[in-house]
Amino acid sequence: MNSEKRSNNLLYKLGGYYLIPHELLHVVAYKIIGKRYDYQWGAWQVKSLEPKNRQEKLFVLAFPFATCVLFGFFFGFWWIISPLFIDIPPERYFIDGPTWHIIFAILSAVCFFYIHTCGKDLIQIYGWLFVYDAEYDRPEPRDDSKQSNAPRQEP
Repeated sequence: MNSEKRSNNLLYKLGGYYLIPHELLHVVAYKIIGKRYDYQWGAWQVKSLEPKNRQEKLFVLAFPFATCVLFGFFFGFWWIISPLFIDIPPERYFIDGPTWHIIFAILSAVCFFYIHTCGKDLIQIYGWLFVYDAEYDRPEPRDDSKQSNAPRQEP
């Protein structure tokens, strides 16, 4: 039982370390909007120390996803376009071409693969955009059951 608990703790720590780049992008987003935050190295999330309005919350949530997509397309574009600048016949390019060319493909694949760490953020973004009431700056959905059941007076 003790070894199972130790292995779960190790997996929890490894998961936190795997998420470090994702959480550091949240830290950058907090710095951009000028809000205070708390982050411990290897933690699973960045904690906000100040309240944020709807736009700031959406920005902080979307920043890692947008960064991964942007860099994925950037490196993918350079992987596709770089053979045009090298004077090697196309049929010989993958044999005689420069070894640095494959780095663009690898970086693009890593960026697109790492997007999966944004799944929870994308679900929260969906909630902020489509579920929560837009006229309020709060993360809770509007509860109509708490409104008074008093009869309406018609004019």
